[in-house]
Parts: sequence; C-alpha cells; structure tokens
Amino acid sequence: MASKPANQLNATEKEQLAVSYAAFVLSGQGAQVTVDNINNVLKAANLTASAGLVKAFAKTLATRSVSDFFGSVGGGSAEEAKGAKTEDKKKDEKKEEKKDDKKDAKGKAAPPPPPPAAE
Repeated sequence: MASKPANQLNATEKEQLAVSYAAFVLSGQGAQVTVDNINNVLKAANLTASAGLVKAFAKTLATRSVSDFFGSVGGGSAEEAKGAKTEDKKKDEKKEEKKDDKKDAKGKAAPPPPPPAAE
C-alpha cells in the first residue's frame, strides 16, 4: 500500500489503512485500542470499516503495542532523534579525524608511505 497513491487503493486497502491510522491515533493518545475506540475514531473521520477487520485489529493489538505490531513508522520520539543525531555527529567526527590523520601539518595530503624494502 505504501507504494501506491491513496486514490489508487481498492476498498479493502482503504479500510485497512483507515483502521491502521485509527490504531496509531489511539496509541499516540495513550488510549486502548478497542473495537469501540477504533469505531469512534473512524466515525470522527467520517470513515467506515468492516466489523470483522476492526475486531481483528482490536484483538491483535490487545496483547501487543501498536509500534511493535506495525514497527516504527513516524521516526520515534524527540529523545530518540537526539540520540541518533549524536551518534551521527560522533561518526562524522571520527571520519574527520581519519581524514586529518592523512594530512601533514600544513593541511596538505600526506604522501603515501614508502613500499617495504626488498630483502
């Protein structure tokens, strides 16, 4: 579904997407993902989905978190983003250090080491 535009989804795919989004909304607000709550979100969005699909989602998500079931979709929390940026910055600094090791005191690239002596 992610690879095609929403206007090209069939009715079943649209229902699945609507129920998935409803589950994300409920999870994001800290609410339980139940049949009633999913239906309330769908109703508020002026959407419908089959009762069987809503029930299946609610049953599945009663014992699992939405993020575990769907995986990380939105990129995570601000704290996770800060951690990722810090790690990226550290990696960039290490790359710069390696580049600097290859330069001489004047900032020019150091010549390659001589070949080993023949015996």
